[in-house]
Amino acid sequence: MSVSGTALAMDQYLELEPPKTLTGRGYGYNSLSREYVLRQCVQFGGGLLDGSGASGDEFKFSSIISNSQLADEMNLAVTAKFSASMGVASANASSKVDFFQSTKTNFLTHTILAKYNNVEPMKFIAGAINLKPEYLAMVGTPAFRQQCGDYIVIGEQKGRWFFGTVQLSVRDTATESRLAASGIVGVQYGTFSGEVGVSTINKLKQASNTQDLDIHVTSSGTNSASLTVDQFLAQVQAFPGQNGPKQTYKLMAVPYEDIVANWPVTDPLAPMTAEAKLTRLAEAAWGLTALIDDSDFVIQNAKLFALGTTPGKRDARVAYVKARRAWYQGQLADMRSRAKDCDVDWAGHPACESLYNNWKDFEDFVVAEYDQFPVRYVSDCYAARDVSDAIMDKLKLPLNQTRGQFSNTKGDREMGGGPVNFSSNITFKSDFTGGDPLATRKLLSTLKIRMEESKADHTTFETTLKTPVFDLSASNPKDGTLGQCAYKDAGVKAEWVHPDGEGACAPLKVINKKEYDKCVAAIESVKYHGMLSGKTGEDPRTETFNKNSRGVLASMQCTVDSDSGNDTPMIGCSSINLRSIQLDLVNTQDVAADKWVAPKNLDVKQLIQLSKPNLDRSKLLREALTPKKLVAPKLTRCSEGLVSVAGRCLPKLKK
Repeated sequence: MSVSGTALAMDQYLELEPPKTLTGRGYGYNSLSREYVLRQCVQFGGGLLDGSGASGDEFKFSSIISNSQLADEMNLAVTAKFSASMGVASANASSKVDFFQSTKTNFLTHTILAKYNNVEPMKFIAGAINLKPEYLAMVGTPAFRQQCGDYIVIGEQKGRWFFGTVQLSVRDTATESRLAASGIVGVQYGTFSGEVGVSTINKLKQASNTQDLDIHVTSSGTNSASLTVDQFLAQVQAFPGQNGPKQTYKLMAVPYEDIVANWPVTDPLAPMTAEAKLTRLAEAAWGLTALIDDSDFVIQNAKLFALGTTPGKRDARVAYVKARRAWYQGQLADMRSRAKDCDVDWAGHPACESLYNNWKDFEDFVVAEYDQFPVRYVSDCYAARDVSDAIMDKLKLPLNQTRGQFSNTKGDREMGGGPVNFSSNITFKSDFTGGDPLATRKLLSTLKIRMEESKADHTTFETTLKTPVFDLSASNPKDGTLGQCAYKDAGVKAEWVHPDGEGACAPLKVINKKEYDKCVAAIESVKYHGMLSGKTGEDPRTETFNKNSRGVLASMQCTVDSDSGNDTPMIGCSSINLRSIQLDLVNTQDVAADKWVAPKNLDVKQLIQLSKPNLDRSKLLREALTPKKLVAPKLTRCSEGLVSVAGRCLPKLKK
């Protein structure tokens, strides 16, 4: 049987979620009001036939980013999917449907689903089904539908199940950064990882405040809300081994006229639906709902997103999101208004087919829309970050290794007992060696040290130490990640300092004002992030220099002389002390956002053509949203009284 033929045949069978009210085999269902009828209008024997379908034992964790995914993982019936997406769910829906509707799932909320199913095969009525005499006379009148419905429940599936979600809506960059460092979300785009389990839930707990975690649970036999992650995991792990009661998991119904033996008329009572098309409309509605929710999150938490490096750019991006949000809301309202009865009578409502044709490729539209959403910060690039201690730790070893390695650039090798003039300066910049400067990960310090004998032949020792002092690639799950960050300008927030040009050029001031000004400008054009100078007394050895410090360079301890005729082996520095140094970073996604231009012609069809997703997050989103291709299942050999339809063993219908 072809795939399309299989789908059409399945439209004659209506899979239903059990209600909170009394129901079971032989009871009726009114597809127009979406309600069960609390009576059996038929008589049938007590025999049962075992059908096929979802059965057996299953336990898994899943990362969920859409209501469509959640509905599939929970194995919701098509009718429940559609009515829930259109806001017309029955008031007596099952606890499973209630749980589904209370779980708001979207791209910007981290959701992990834990599920366990242990269900039996569907059991169907065996033998003839006949209308009771008192209802036979009502056929063809409104009273029959009112009292008996238009469908009859012919199959019931029982079992045990557990569904629970842990959801985290992160409203601060520090938490998102810790999640990225832990590997839960992507370092660049904040996309949730695909493989999840108990360790992932524990990482959510460790990276966030417990009160930020929203936990929902439903199961056969009980309803409860876990207060902590530990309690939730305890319930998840304990449930499969418990011997709880089996309850109705799923029901199967067909139109009365398709199976009742003594049905007197040929006119169909129950209108036919296009099951596969209903699913697509439901998925489109959920896609719009998620876009609305995520737009609201961006608008209300703009500080968490890369919108650009200037206030004007950021304001324009938020204004665009607001405009799109209004458009999504209008589209959803129109869809729900026109499609609310499509599950009742697809063929009788021309709008249903029109809506389906417009939204059948909805995942292309949704992915294209999300491609225009700003990227979420997963790195706390703009937080105050003092790195002075980290830099001093990086300088300590190479500084000590300079002992005996200074260059003797002037005079002999003996300082001659001093005094010694000491000077040092330090500068910072990104360790850029070509390519994209925003891709530079390391911060480089250049520390210059000079010691000069202030008498005789002015013996001079000096060295230049270039050392990487901070690496943006290094990440600690406790501290987060800086994967989205790049060094801005010099990479540190430290004022530039320069030598005293006025003092050095003072003799020129009375001789030639123009030359004096040029001299001052030349000297003061040489800038550093820190400077230190000093002069020792007679017979110096190891000295601490701290009196003439400027900028971030507070002090240094250095050996400037010895009692040897060759001071070279002893010349060197053992410690350095820096004042507070703040990193100066920019989020690379903000730089990219500066180039963003709002697309034009923002309707469903044209946007798909204009906006081609090219980010990794869009690829991952597309994989999650794109429905699995329908493949015709292998034909199943069914027991007597059942036929194979779409790979399932179901009761044979009259037509």
